[in-house]
Amino acid sequence: MKKGTKEKVTLGSGMLYMAEFTGDFAKDFADILKQLMTPENHAGWIKGGASIEYKPTMTQEKDDLGHVVKEILTDEEATFKSGLFTWNGETLAKFAATAEITTERKDGKAYRRLKIGGTANDDGKQYAILFVHEDPVEGNCYLLVVGRNSAGFTITFAADSATVIDAEFTCKPHDERGTLIEFVEEIDDDFEETYTEEELNALTVAQIETIAKAKGYTLTGSNKAEKIASFIAAQTAAGGGSGEEIDNGNEESGTE
Repeated sequence: MKKGTKEKVTLGSGMLYMAEFTGDFAKDFADILKQLMTPENHAGWIKGGASIEYKPTMTQEKDDLGHVVKEILTDEEATFKSGLFTWNGETLAKFAATAEITTERKDGKAYRRLKIGGTANDDGKQYAILFVHEDPVEGNCYLLVVGRNSAGFTITFAADSATVIDAEFTCKPHDERGTLIEFVEEIDDDFEETYTEEELNALTVAQIETIAKAKGYTLTGSNKAEKIASFIAAQTAAGGGSGEEIDNGNEESGTE
């Protein structure tokens, strides 16, 4: 089975990474993974899984007789939840906006000291939260959000069970388009890495345009030959090469 198909079965939990969000992500998702998936950013091991919830708010307007109805999206919210089975004071500091953490040493012992409270101490920090569900056969999937814990936490020390810290992050827009959630899947590429003119000639114009769109190429020209030349030129500019030298369909006449 190819990765990323609709027949994919997503089963199991994953890993959670957190890092302070400084206002922007790298353009390519692979670079975001390199930035966030580090041992330092590993928030802890999860118990009870993780979930993402999206809630749109729709306003409906209609005429008095109900003949004309119009729905408008007026608001939306997203919430990410996860329970951490392993944690420490540094983890809790990321879950509380008023946290202050220090370390001290005395009498041969070292202490990590976490203080929480005081609304004037709100640090305003937002965190990039990356959830990674690993599946080497059908492809990994990732959830990327930005927010901060909005539900506080409860620490219960029980004799018969481990203490799990449940966090609930209210997602904030993290780019110019207002994105709240990014769900990213590993997929098997449906297209060849590069195409020759002969291979493109064997396709329909609609197929060529679909492939170009997927690769981020902007085609020009009004007929198939011109679109193919435009595709090859864009491919070459992107560093893919073409196997043949084509100047966007505009060949020199050979005259001096």
